[in-house]
Amino acid sequence: MPDKTMEARVRLLENLVEKLAEQLGIAYEGGQLQFSSRERQPPALSFVHEKPGSPPRSYGTIEAGDFGDGTEAFRLRSDGQSRLELSSGSDTLLQAAGCLHVNAPLVRLEARKMDLDGELSARLCQSGPFSWKSGQPPVRLVHQSHGIPVLTELKGKFRNSSSGIRLYVDPDDGYWYLAGDNSKEAEIFARVVCVGRV
Repeated sequence: MPDKTMEARVRLLENLVEKLAEQLGIAYEGGQLQFSSRERQPPALSFVHEKPGSPPRSYGTIEAGDFGDGTEAFRLRSDGQSRLELSSGSDTLLQAAGCLHVNAPLVRLEARKMDLDGELSARLCQSGPFSWKSGQPPVRLVHQSHGIPVLTELKGKFRNSSSGIRLYVDPDDGYWYLAGDNSKEAEIFARVVCVGRV
């Protein structure tokens, strides 16, 4: 007897889901809800929330289809100032067969550990010029993990064949430094720029 009651409840629930899908214009096939459209616009599901005393506000949409500009896409979009948040108590996987694009004015990654499997590449940038002349202390440039210095100008009066400038990494702080011959007879001027992620 209890089995028949349970079967009846399941059947009733399935009927209700089918009616709801019909009212919303959603296909219900094989136990799955499917949004579909024969119109020019791709099917879209909009999320609207109305707080007491405030007008209804759309927080985002899910769209999928041919957008008529040569783009076929599945789009998950937040509206206005709403934050698009993906959270999971387990792993979160973003996977693409081609290229995964992230376009934003600022990308901040916060993690205890970053594992990179593959090559990391970034557009090379150039710093402003750094200069040094005889009599000055060493000039600190950029950190070795951010770039390397390139000599752009060297001139002056050299004391002998061993007189010149020196570019080196200080093992204590990991920064590049520019220095040179500071003897009285030397009058050397050097200019460098740093190339990398500077």
